[in-house]
Amino acid sequence: MQAGRPSRGFTIIEAMIVVVITSIILLFAYRIFFSQTRVMTQSIEFLQVNESFRKIISFMGDDIREATNILKPAPVLAEKVIELVTRPGVILQLQSSDLDPAIPFDSPLGGQVCLRREITYELEKIKNPESQVIPRYRLIRTATVEEKPGQKTTQRQTIVDNIRDLVIYRTIRRPFKPGNISGKEDHLVIPLPLSQSGTGNSLVHLNMVLERARRGDESGDVYSINMNTSFYKRGKEIFKHP
Repeated sequence: MQAGRPSRGFTIIEAMIVVVITSIILLFAYRIFFSQTRVMTQSIEFLQVNESFRKIISFMGDDIREATNILKPAPVLAEKVIELVTRPGVILQLQSSDLDPAIPFDSPLGGQVCLRREITYELEKIKNPESQVIPRYRLIRTATVEEKPGQKTTQRQTIVDNIRDLVIYRTIRRPFKPGNISGKEDHLVIPLPLSQSGTGNSLVHLNMVLERARRGDESGDVYSINMNTSFYKRGKEIFKHP
């Protein structure tokens, strides 16, 4: 009877090679998984910030365009804009009126006004002792509607709560400088860039920085996006005796 050949197992070197190759594969898989997770997290944060921008532009844009009077902010010189900083409190105050030609001209609300609105936007600093170096604010919209004298209804709502900076301003429009009509180019006036001449009381500018939602007591710098935009007030002043 012929004895069988002895079975051959793994050597220590072969086992170590297998372990090293497996470790390299797991390391690459680990890095790919977490890089994909990071990309997904950043995409969600980007969508959240963009949604906040959309809400601000939607609410504030409609209110400014329909306003008949802007009480706040007061217009400033164009060269003073760089000095403006984010401050808590009322940053925008608007008034608007609806007209109804079917009612008598001597409406108790004035002229043929059937409804008056007053809308304010307020920045409220979020209390977070762990993040005093970089404060964060929420934007609150308060709308007061008056349909009859003395009868007012008020609605208060939080628009967004991830604001890093928000500055709203108007600039005074300066007159053009007179030109030298006897000069070569024969200009009656010299046009100036808007950064010097201003854009007028009816154009409202917004400079804002929004950040992603902070996790727990997270402090320091986090993912944020800056946006600058403007809205034009299309409503005209309504007087009781035009």
